[in-house]
Amino acid sequence: MLKTVKSISFIIAISFAFSTSSCLTPEEEAQTQRTPEIEAAELAEALNNIVTKGYDIDTTDLGVYYVMYTVGADSLPLAQPGDTCYLEYAGYLLDGTLFDSSQDHYIAGIWELIYKDIDLIPGFDDGIALMNKGTEMDILIPSTLAYGAFGSGIIPPYSTILFSLKMHDLIPNTN
Repeated sequence: MLKTVKSISFIIAISFAFSTSSCLTPEEEAQTQRTPEIEAAELAEALNNIVTKGYDIDTTDLGVYYVMYTVGADSLPLAQPGDTCYLEYAGYLLDGTLFDSSQDHYIAGIWELIYKDIDLIPGFDDGIALMNKGTEMDILIPSTLAYGAFGSGIIPPYSTILFSLKMHDLIPNTN
């Protein structure tokens, strides 16, 4: 299952930071208007908490933060447009709320997709580009690379989201 000990402790570390830092009741929080400044403060706190827990964080050129747990073999190619990816994922809000999971949608919890063949949020696309077969990582996607000022479903506006990802297989495009 995707929820490795590292990923679970990573998510717990983030959600703990938010559960201990809020003085508002749930009703008051629901009424709080989210802003880019609130998101920036939450992201800074989450990143600080991750570093404090001993994880190394890197950032893509686009601005996605990531923690690499397992890197696929150097001899294996990274995902390229047209490649077939077999990906397991779980998406969380920074408070630890699970909002989506491949376990809920696909046989054996693994999503088969042709990379760049469908529209994904830019931050998710950027994360896949870092992966090859065997890679396990977490990515933090700021709202500007996710669902922005409007949010989506249970994802509030101006919310950084976290995905735990595992690339089970990657078949290069031969065309």
